[in-house]
Amino acid sequence: MEFQLNAEEAAFRDEVRAFLRRELTPEVFAAHRDTTEQGMWTADFTKAFRRKLGAAGYLGMGWPKEYGGGGRSRIYQAILWDEMEWHRAPGLDRSMTYIPNAVMTFGSDAQKAALLPKIICGEISWFVGYSEPEAGSDLANLKTRAVADGDDFVITGQKAFSSDAHMADYGWVAARTDPNSERHKGLSMFIVDMKSPGVTIARHPTLAGWTHHSVHFDNVRVPRSMLVGELHQGWKVVMGAIDFERAALASPGLVNYQFDRLLAWCAHGRDGGERPIDDPVVQDTLVRLAIEAEGGRIMSYWLASLHARGQYPQHETSLALLVKRETARLFDEAAMDLLGPYAPLRAGAPHAQLEGEVEVEYRDHLYFQFAAGGFDITRNVVAQRGLKLPR
Repeated sequence: MEFQLNAEEAAFRDEVRAFLRRELTPEVFAAHRDTTEQGMWTADFTKAFRRKLGAAGYLGMGWPKEYGGGGRSRIYQAILWDEMEWHRAPGLDRSMTYIPNAVMTFGSDAQKAALLPKIICGEISWFVGYSEPEAGSDLANLKTRAVADGDDFVITGQKAFSSDAHMADYGWVAARTDPNSERHKGLSMFIVDMKSPGVTIARHPTLAGWTHHSVHFDNVRVPRSMLVGELHQGWKVVMGAIDFERAALASPGLVNYQFDRLLAWCAHGRDGGERPIDDPVVQDTLVRLAIEAEGGRIMSYWLASLHARGQYPQHETSLALLVKRETARLFDEAAMDLLGPYAPLRAGAPHAQLEGEVEVEYRDHLYFQFAAGGFDITRNVVAQRGLKLPR
């Protein structure tokens, strides 16, 4: 593959950068950043910004034209995600990335017609209902039930660690439809209107500083038309959607932002004093981080190039996500080490460096290690799908 952007791709990158810098000014950051939210922005601003992305044509840029998209290659989508992460933009989440892909891949014609026009305009938000109190990494152990009743299914159960459920219009919910089934068999996927009677949401604080949510379904009626894919075949839908999720999570933008920010701080020094970058040990650390960051960028764009050539990478997405996770961990630890006693200081504290972002990222990266499957699960995907090793 070609590791550099061509002229058209570079022009698109510049266009996206100009858009993000125009929309996300320092004043906007000051008014709408909220570290108690997992996305680090207020819910209202996230929704408003997603609508702006839709109006600018970015949400459906890489969609097939048959669904109202721009038909551009996955390279352009990778550029957009990369720049959004670097600029710490809101809205780069399931509602923009893997849910649309999953609906296009597994949804019925009626579901596509009803939902895709709203998604491409940024009008609706989603939460993903996979994890439960007894089913996280072991997702096949989920207990939520969906019982057929006439033209509906009745869903009962609880979902845990449900990111952004409080701002969601719809839920992408996995439930067990065959009561006699075990593990991954007998599961089905549903699209649930979050305004349905019987849906309640509870917020829970985390050590990371933001809140997560649990969603309770008490005899929630879901039309049979909102069953995604075939009955009892939901595991295929879940795994397909998770592959899309891993590809989105592998975007290198945040790591590159962390490197650029850390490099600038080391070159300037705290309050203009002695420059850390003059220390050979610090230089060695920065060089190693630069190599890791570039490796992650190449991995991400390699993944996008496979999509652009019409391939459907599976273990490759897991490999790219492993690289991103490990690189993010190295950056968080290096930043804590280089900033020393200033690293744990929160934004607004006397002598806080880099606006207190380092300690927020250090706490947040613990969650990131488990998104879309933990380290061991992701390694197993690479080993079994990619290297054809036995279980």
